[in-house]
Amino acid sequence: MKAIVERLVRRAGAGARRAIVALLVGVCAPAVAGAAPDVGPVSTQTREGVTVRVGLPGPAQVDAIFGVPVLAKGIQPVWVEIANATPDPLWYLPITTDPTYYSPAEVAYRFRQALRTAQDAARDALFEANRMPLFVPAGATVSGFVFTHREDGLKFLSLGMLKGQERLAFRFVLPVPASAEAGRLAQVMNRIPPSAREEVDLDTLRARLEALPCCTTNAAGANQGDPLNLVVVGDGLATLFPFVQRGWRFAQRLGIESGAQMAVDFVLGREDDTAPVSPLYLFGRHQDLAIQKARNTISERNHLRLWLTPLTFEGKSVWAGQISRDIGVEYTTKSWYGTTHKIDPQVDFDREYLLQDLILASAVSRFGYVRGVGRSAPPDPRANLTGDPYVTDGLRLVVVLREPEPPGQGIAVLPWARPD
Repeated sequence: MKAIVERLVRRAGAGARRAIVALLVGVCAPAVAGAAPDVGPVSTQTREGVTVRVGLPGPAQVDAIFGVPVLAKGIQPVWVEIANATPDPLWYLPITTDPTYYSPAEVAYRFRQALRTAQDAARDALFEANRMPLFVPAGATVSGFVFTHREDGLKFLSLGMLKGQERLAFRFVLPVPASAEAGRLAQVMNRIPPSAREEVDLDTLRARLEALPCCTTNAAGANQGDPLNLVVVGDGLATLFPFVQRGWRFAQRLGIESGAQMAVDFVLGREDDTAPVSPLYLFGRHQDLAIQKARNTISERNHLRLWLTPLTFEGKSVWAGQISRDIGVEYTTKSWYGTTHKIDPQVDFDREYLLQDLILASAVSRFGYVRGVGRSAPPDPRANLTGDPYVTDGLRLVVVLREPEPPGQGIAVLPWARPD
């Protein structure tokens, strides 16, 4: 950090030097002295001599720390502190926190101002000064920010690090400050009280899953929609961690603003990785969770809806799901916002895509298939609520998740030069 500041000051003019020094003295000095910035509530976990603290600052706190509205650019700074009480150094892997996290310079560049070189240089230095270090020496504590994608509702944070040939993993689920969705999502696990839950064995699980309705419905339950073609067994809301690891993100709730934005994005051909997913119904309620993996434009994405069931298997939650692939957006009179996504008629394609995704996340303990909607061949396809045809072998994929296997296990670090 000292070398970076010295280079900036040497290369800057007199005015820029004054701006850099003033900004660093006023903002960075407390962090150098060891005081944590105001990042709101902090969550803490300790394992094997390593203590991790994380905080998710809200809009006002982010503006106070960085002086610019970072959240408005779709970027969520996550404050991380790692206290290493072990005799071994640690390597923090921010890619486990966000597969496409932002660099400090990338974030600062979004606020560049023409002909304001001094302010831009000072801002670059500020973001660099607040970056979370990757190397944590033995017996040391380091802290800083990881610049991740902004989420709505809940933030699923994974923090992986290497300790010799061992990989440590910490997981946090934090409510997103100033998010209207946070409270609703936090209550998802309360949909079914403990007294109404039923622990089942493997044979009973299969029978109950085959007895589920074939398809989703509209709000009135009168018309059948997309097929229920997926079941995921996992640890409550932590079920979503491997999805997040593979780039899946929460979809916005469908409303006037999000629906209008989706129509605009469709016209302009833009990507929107949190575009809303229309509500479908099961058990008399719309989906408990909706996540998606965006592709090139808003017209193309994989999207998944999940409903919590009353069943548990080996103490884990059982989620019924519906997954399909959007291959385009078209105008329709069947929705109040005037557009709808057109699904790939081969709905089994995305069912298998998801299985591969979860395998690559090292999260699959077991998987299999049970009877579902029934076979539908091209000469006589079924149709969803918007009239899109689909064909399927009629089966329902069942995936039982586990804690991911540590992909870093067995990796040796050669005792050569080490980057700063």
